[in-house]
Amino acid sequence: MTAGVSSSPRIAFPLSVFLQHDAQDAALPAGMGLQAKIFADAVQQVCSFLLHAPSGRALLRAAVLRGVHIGLDPLLEPQTSFYYPLQKRLDIGYQPSSLLSSQKGISLYLASIIGGLRRIWQHSRALTPDTRLKPEDFLRYCRAFEADVCAITHLAAWELRAAGPCFFWRHLLAAADGDVSVSFARTAAAHPRHQFDGTALRAAFLEWFEVAERVDACDHLALEMMDMALLGARGAAQDIGRMKLDTARLCQLGVMPQGGNYLGGMRFRAPQMRRGCDPFNRTHLKHIERDICYLSENQESF
Repeated sequence: MTAGVSSSPRIAFPLSVFLQHDAQDAALPAGMGLQAKIFADAVQQVCSFLLHAPSGRALLRAAVLRGVHIGLDPLLEPQTSFYYPLQKRLDIGYQPSSLLSSQKGISLYLASIIGGLRRIWQHSRALTPDTRLKPEDFLRYCRAFEADVCAITHLAAWELRAAGPCFFWRHLLAAADGDVSVSFARTAAAHPRHQFDGTALRAAFLEWFEVAERVDACDHLALEMMDMALLGARGAAQDIGRMKLDTARLCQLGVMPQGGNYLGGMRFRAPQMRRGCDPFNRTHLKHIERDICYLSENQESF
């Protein structure tokens, strides 16, 4: 079934058509296929839930204002998403139609779309990971970037839980990042204001760094990004891996579209945030540092 989806034309719709259910049928193409109709119905259902979460609603509307489209990519996992800035398209993964109407299927798409919307928000503020950073600083920034996405996803799930639908929160609680859910819930329960003043968000952000496997996976992807940037720099003068990270840039990751900054004033010196790479990633990092050094000394022959 996946093969059938991949051979069909690209399925993508303007995100704006899913904000008003009454206008959806008129806004979507009349001759779209069955798979496109199933996908559109699934996205409509996810967006209807997301509108009940203040943070999710703010991210959704911010993306709509930027003319973002949402598309289906059968090569992606259901819980992941990928944003193409030039096309202004957010792709999410394929799910069988039998799973789309279930709470599990909706939860997978909620996680992927919220994460994608947060990345779009950061991209609009020029805060996506920048390969001009020194390799170690680039890893540090990518970790903080992913921790922010995870924290915001849990905030939206908590808001949905407060609004009524609690299945998404249960999904996160039972998933690989369940420790982040526990940390958020424990902090939010300690005092009523903690779920509104960013304290619970900050706790979830810091908890992300506690699991070594999570950090190592992020490092691996970040190093792959550096490798791709270096491949594109062959024969051309580039500033890859030479810029120092400013802590203020890390703090800006915490800005919310509805206002406030839950990372404001953080110094990013907690022990769990200074965790080193695992042996494999450390070796990869050393190779990249040598390549950058060689590129700097031999711009034309690299």
